[in-house]
Amino acid sequence: MEKYFVISLPRSGTSTISKMAEIIGLRWIHPPHSRYENHIKNNKAEFFSDTPIFNPNVINEILKYEGITPKFIFIERGFDDLYNSWVNCNLYRNYLGMYNEYINGNKEKLNSGQKFDFKNYHESFGEKKLTEDNYNEIFQKHKNTVIDIVKESNSDLLIYNFKDGWEPFCNFLNKELPNKEIPLINRGTMFDKI
Repeated sequence: MEKYFVISLPRSGTSTISKMAEIIGLRWIHPPHSRYENHIKNNKAEFFSDTPIFNPNVINEILKYEGITPKFIFIERGFDDLYNSWVNCNLYRNYLGMYNEYINGNKEKLNSGQKFDFKNYHESFGEKKLTEDNYNEIFQKHKNTVIDIVKESNSDLLIYNFKDGWEPFCNFLNKELPNKEIPLINRGTMFDKI
């Protein structure tokens, strides 16, 4: 069974692309979070985005699952826009709070969801602290890493930009083009530049 995985970071357009999948007839989960393995292995959804799917370690796990044919999508978004979206929606502030508790040995102050989120960010960032001085380097390294994993596995990969419209997305998923506009979810933080 074919299943689709969005391997770009949160705030890259994962909500919008999940809604696009729904419009063309796929069942989606955004984010699959800590139950991701159960969600992937059952037949309740075919399309997965956000935490923890972007984690390189999780991508390597997905590639080992039997009974599915994984296909991957990376959403192309400028790193400045991506970082600014993290800041504007307070994801960056939340990440820093989790980072400080985790690194300073106060893991017990984090709830299970925060621990799960932080673990996936930390692994995805090469265990470096994301800052306003290094986000371009960290985001680029994440992009290169996840794309290299997919290419090395000879799995199908779509590098997608919302500016390209429905056609490349639908062609990749082998679906008819819908007679609808792309849904502009989180418009103020993402689509102003398009």
